[in-house]
Amino acid sequence: MQLFINGKIYQEEGFVSAMMVGNGKVIWLGNQPEAAADEVIDLQGKTVLPSFWDIHTHPLWLSETLNGVACTPPNVTSIKAMIAALKEASPNQSGWIEGWGYDESKLAEGRTPTRHDLDQVSLTQPVYVMRSDCHSCVVNSAALQLAGITQETPEPIGGKIGRFSDGTPNGVMIENGASQLIKKVKNQETFEAAVARTLQLGSHYRQRGIGVISDMISLRQPFDYGEIYSEACRQGLPQTVYLYYSWDEVKNGNLPQATHPQVHVAGIKLFMDGTISNQTAHMKEPFKNSETTGFTINTQEDLLNAYDFAKANHCQIAIHAMGDASLQLILDTLGKKEPWLAIPSVRIEHATLLSDELLAAFANAKMNFAFVTQIIFLYAEYASYSQNLDTKRLRETYRLKSMKKSGIPTALSSDAPATAWLAPDDVLTSLTAAVTRKGAKGEDLNQEERLSLREALGLYTTAAAAIVPTTATGKLTVGQSADFIVLSEDIFEETAEKWPALTVEALYLQGKQV
Repeated sequence: MQLFINGKIYQEEGFVSAMMVGNGKVIWLGNQPEAAADEVIDLQGKTVLPSFWDIHTHPLWLSETLNGVACTPPNVTSIKAMIAALKEASPNQSGWIEGWGYDESKLAEGRTPTRHDLDQVSLTQPVYVMRSDCHSCVVNSAALQLAGITQETPEPIGGKIGRFSDGTPNGVMIENGASQLIKKVKNQETFEAAVARTLQLGSHYRQRGIGVISDMISLRQPFDYGEIYSEACRQGLPQTVYLYYSWDEVKNGNLPQATHPQVHVAGIKLFMDGTISNQTAHMKEPFKNSETTGFTINTQEDLLNAYDFAKANHCQIAIHAMGDASLQLILDTLGKKEPWLAIPSVRIEHATLLSDELLAAFANAKMNFAFVTQIIFLYAEYASYSQNLDTKRLRETYRLKSMKKSGIPTALSSDAPATAWLAPDDVLTSLTAAVTRKGAKGEDLNQEERLSLREALGLYTTAAAAIVPTTATGKLTVGQSADFIVLSEDIFEETAEKWPALTVEALYLQGKQV
């Protein structure tokens, strides 16, 4: 048994100073331990929190960025700087030069890079840069040639190929349907290499204090994600993993099964639209200073087919929906349907734009919905949101206080690496944004939607645990897994603006320091 003493151990009702752990579980919490222990760990007055749950992220995409060029602020703020940074990068094992995280609204030139820009990096080696939303990308001429994309290439389903005025491809691949044309030729690696890349995530998530992750676009090709994660866990990946398989990958077959106890197949994932920052979210009214209302990716028929599949397989549906038109379509299609799970049967991922009327309709629906949203988007990308949304709709984005008040289960997450921020899954930065409702440059993110620190912590722990299929609670309580972090400073004493500078000194999972 382990006895942790002299700490400030967070409980929802207060703090205790000591904790006893046996067989990986909490067996006692309090201030005056009476039982002896095999090992005593002095916490030296440090603050202890439950480990964080990031229940909407893309770990395998994130693992690709660990060795790629960060084309995000504060490192890169112009196309010129992007070109310079990419020129300094070494090609990966497949010969590609890769970057990630650009957002045209944050580039000094005020436009999206094209193949002509990336041709300055290399005319012979393929160059690929993923946009901040992870839905789109830009590539050079060599990459287009490898993918066989020409002026005659038809528009893919669920995406668009960017083109110059003469109809020739400009290297910009808009939304997943188009970017997949590039990824199919880019991602040529062995199963062993994919596992090795996944193992790097253990250290990354330790630094973030994250003990549970959900991969929100799990694939079956070229290798099944369930097998990749299972093998990585066998080789030492300490995090628990929940998988949501892409609807396109499973709709004509069966839901795969994982082969390791840390890996759980939780559900399926659909896309209803794109993003606010790229004007591809499906909106009821046009974007600000624009005539476009975005577009829908999946249809009402797709939603109904996914509903039947999820009921038959007793799993969740997770639906990407940012625009209010997409949210309305989900509500109209599934709102009156019978739930089939005790936990939320339908997760709405992002739920970005919620009017009072939409929020009330979701709360009153027969279906048991949940919202899994990302304040880091508004924090990091306020410039593009304010550029694309009028004042009224801007105030209706990421309404954390209103979501909680509605009674709809709500959790925070990162969607990493899908945002224009150098550390998109830094939980402490998201907590700062949720509590201060200020952007990275001090912008007002609607003060009426501020949360307390305790409320925000709950959205990354207990509330997150309540949305995935698990018996864990996300709390440090007797009988629960001893999953916790030790912080360098007391988050309850420091001002919110200083939280991102705090360090996760240790992560314990099942009582073991990882």
